[in-house]
Amino acid sequence: MPGLALLKSLWICKEARSRIMAIGYPAPGIWRDMEIRQLRYFLALCRTLNFTRAAEEVHIAQPPFSRQISNLEDELGVRLIDRDARPMRLTASGVFFQERAQEIVGRIDRLKSDTVRFGRGGRQTLRIGFEVYALYGHLPPVIKHLRDLNPQLDIDLKVMSSEEQILGIRNGAVDVGLGREPVQDEQIDQIVIRREPYVVALARDHPLASADRLGLRFADLAQETIVRYHDPAVGRRSDPIVRMMERAGFVPIRETALGDVFGALGLVAAEAGVCIVPATVRRMRSDDVRYVPLNEEGAFTDIYLATAKDWNSPILQQTRDELDRLVAAHEKA
Repeated sequence: MPGLALLKSLWICKEARSRIMAIGYPAPGIWRDMEIRQLRYFLALCRTLNFTRAAEEVHIAQPPFSRQISNLEDELGVRLIDRDARPMRLTASGVFFQERAQEIVGRIDRLKSDTVRFGRGGRQTLRIGFEVYALYGHLPPVIKHLRDLNPQLDIDLKVMSSEEQILGIRNGAVDVGLGREPVQDEQIDQIVIRREPYVVALARDHPLASADRLGLRFADLAQETIVRYHDPAVGRRSDPIVRMMERAGFVPIRETALGDVFGALGLVAAEAGVCIVPATVRRMRSDDVRYVPLNEEGAFTDIYLATAKDWNSPILQQTRDELDRLVAAHEKA
């Protein structure tokens, strides 16, 4: 699992040093004086934006709590809190520091709990975040393979969007992510493990779902309601299917957006629209939904495996080896 070396690299990574220097960070040596409890105090203040309530949350009196926050700001050489604002708010430096502090405190908490678990039973934990369609692809056999090779390994599985996976890897909540979104992040290693074609999901009796159809174009969908399942909270433009439609110059006559692919397939089955999905999704629902290949340029999605940068765990190598084997077998089939 990512350990102390990763925590150290996260703490003093080049990006963090350069950005803090840009906002007034004085000297690298100050990190020797910083304490984890100060980070916890600061995060409590971020949650409450009130010194009295934050002090109560961490169970100390308000005067020493305020001194700890002031000491932290003095060590950094920047103001983290705008005390004159009503209501009080974080400065730009404070927002940046909050993000990094959350990552470090999260990793330390995970390190403590993992060490306790290992000490009590010799068990390790691998946390995998994945988009739900991965359950219908290579994820289940990979999990079985890892458990067969590592009887003392506990595997925690979490359904997460690609964005949530990357955040989880950065703060230690996730060790491995399986998602569709590429990321540019100095703290993340990401490799393509598979390229999967898109298909169009249609109601069983839809006129476009006839068995003799070899494929569909966007022009065939001009009068259809497009059902999207990308998380609405992260914005329409972050949906890779939307970006693909824009590249092709295709503008749906109507759209419906849901937060999950199961709901989207339900609407398709109810003849409320059609949905563009990765081919693996065909395994989710096939009794009342038909799937036709989408014959458009770039009609595919890359599946990425993401981890913390420079994490060279044997378990990670086992995961990659098994994925390579499964993908090779699938391509030969």
